[in-house]
Amino acid sequence: MKILFIAPATEFGAYPPLGIISVASYIREKGFDVSVIDYSGLKITKDKVKKDISKFNPDLVAVGVLTGPGLTRAIMVSDIAKELGKKVVWGGPHSTILPHLTLSHPTIDAVIIGEGEYALEEYLAYLNGNAQEPKGMGLKINGKVKITPPQDKFIDIESKPMPAWDLIKDIDKYFPYSKHNYVLLESNRGCPYKCGFCHHANEDVKSYGGKFRNISAKRILEQFDYVKSLTKKHISRMDVGGDMHLTNQSFTEQFVKEIKESGRKVGWHTVSRFDVMTEKMVDLIADAGCEGIMLGCESGSPRIQKMLGKTINLEKAKKITKKLRDSGVMVTVTYMMGHPDETLGEINLTKKFMKGISADQNLLQIYRPFPGTPYFDLCLREHKLEMPKSLKEYVTFGVLGHHANISKVPISVLWSEFYKENAYEQTRYFINQQRFFLRRQMYDQFFDHFKNNKFTFKLKEFLTVSAR
Repeated sequence: MKILFIAPATEFGAYPPLGIISVASYIREKGFDVSVIDYSGLKITKDKVKKDISKFNPDLVAVGVLTGPGLTRAIMVSDIAKELGKKVVWGGPHSTILPHLTLSHPTIDAVIIGEGEYALEEYLAYLNGNAQEPKGMGLKINGKVKITPPQDKFIDIESKPMPAWDLIKDIDKYFPYSKHNYVLLESNRGCPYKCGFCHHANEDVKSYGGKFRNISAKRILEQFDYVKSLTKKHISRMDVGGDMHLTNQSFTEQFVKEIKESGRKVGWHTVSRFDVMTEKMVDLIADAGCEGIMLGCESGSPRIQKMLGKTINLEKAKKITKKLRDSGVMVTVTYMMGHPDETLGEINLTKKFMKGISADQNLLQIYRPFPGTPYFDLCLREHKLEMPKSLKEYVTFGVLGHHANISKVPISVLWSEFYKENAYEQTRYFINQQRFFLRRQMYDQFFDHFKNNKFTFKLKEFLTVSAR
């Protein structure tokens, strides 16, 4: 049986489809004929998609999908695959959160809910005549949708096959610079926390995706070397943050130990939380080549912190941030405006905190609803949002300008506060980022950043999605 994995993604940037190449490598090891197409960063047409699918002529097309703008292309790929007589299965966060709605689309035969390796293997056996229904799936049986139970086992991400980077034919598109490119690597699965705005708070995500697991630094460096062997591009840095990386000091100590024992001089970026970061962890990661870290704060309001399930000591956060920057680590701290019942006074608390913390970037978002999260459910209960009735209605989710206001702040005031604060913070970050590039002699990145930055990315995304 031949399986073609497709990442429809969007044209707004080239990002390796880590989930797809992980599942593809596992399925290939089981003896299936496998191919991968990644359309991220590319403009595509129906004729191109039809030609690409026909060329490999698979029995099944597996599509990896996120909620948001990429859905338009995912639907197009599925419709064309079905026209060509192929089985179509979706996987990824969107189908995990919304399996029934996804399967309501006529050209989608099945969905993977949660982790994909074992579920797809069982589904392929099912298609080949095995009477046992695959676990971790949504199926169409006699015109009705059936959701099967979660897997009773989950893959060992430390010993599973190396992600199938070799199946990506245009791998160089991820590395646009002549020197000092980053590579995004698989470093973990899941997240142990349940923030109110995040899909990891969804029970199906937890039960079908398995527990949080980190990959060792040794294994990550093997991935790094493997990718480098497939391209002539210069790669000197890796992003290993995932959704959550450094969750405690003992893992951090082991991770850093393996990095240092390798003798490698590789820059790396990571993700953690203020409530687990310690001064010792700062010293450890800085000494082991960490160049950047993202930490979530979300609000300067104690009430909202509690509602989110975050117990951040805001004064400690300031001290940790200062120590990170003093140690040469670039710090991004994330926030949102428009939390449930948020008042203008609480927004001012967030703004005050942002002024008092020495982060390189205060990354401020305005709340946009994502399905399957506690905040989304609140939007529905408060009649702030109508539940979309088709896949196409989810295309604008996550796009700036398409949102539900569940705060107590009038929408005009909320947008005014957001744009004023963000204009200042992103300008400050732009300057800090340029300084970082110059210090590291990353001159290609320095000049490219003038035309490709957060301002231009959001503008392109908004204009393109709104035009549709």
